[in-house]
Amino acid sequence: MRVISYSKSIKSSKNTNHEPIILDLVTVNDKGQVVIPADARSAIDVHAGDKLLVMMHPSKEGIVLIKPDGLESYAKKMLEKLSNARESFK
Repeated sequence: MRVISYSKSIKSSKNTNHEPIILDLVTVNDKGQVVIPADARSAIDVHAGDKLLVMMHPSKEGIVLIKPDGLESYAKKMLEKLSNARESFK
């Protein structure tokens, strides 16, 4: 089931110009597992055996899965977005 028909395409797993998008809806099974959809795995070049960090959203409303080597760039982008948002409210 597709959740959103998105207008921003993913051109490359290294393309940093696109905002995060919802790729699909997953279900947590009775063991607490989810399957990462093929489109999402392909978009970030994740393969069987790869390690991902599981980060909880501060509001405890969700999680983010990220490659360990992408954590620093992810954090920098989030700080930049927060700074830009703060500036727009001044």
